[in-house]
Amino acid sequence: MQAKIGDFLFDLNDTNLDKIKRSLSFGYATNQRLGNFNSYQAIGAYEESVEFNGTLIAKSINQLKDFETMAKEKQEATLALGTGQVMTIIILNLDLERDSFLRDGAFLKQTYKISLQRVGNATN
Repeated sequence: MQAKIGDFLFDLNDTNLDKIKRSLSFGYATNQRLGNFNSYQAIGAYEESVEFNGTLIAKSINQLKDFETMAKEKQEATLALGTGQVMTIIILNLDLERDSFLRDGAFLKQTYKISLQRVGNATN
């Protein structure tokens, strides 16, 4: 298991997860000083986002359909990474790109990008 969002499992053999990207952003207020370096004051907690990228080749058209349905509900979910890290997240974006179409309209290749935002610690 590479990651699990709610009940949806991202595994190398099933959803072909190519990349997981974590970003941390730290908030600071800036005071500008004349003739000196600016001063910085930490504000609030840090922001953390996670992004998944993957490619599905010759997989079912409905491979990500359940995940898309979950994302449309706009509910918080639990993200568990294969490293043991667990957090509460919201799904901000789901980008799906399909190509290599066959005559019947089916496609052979689908790439996806999922953008998540951490909103708290998991309560499990």
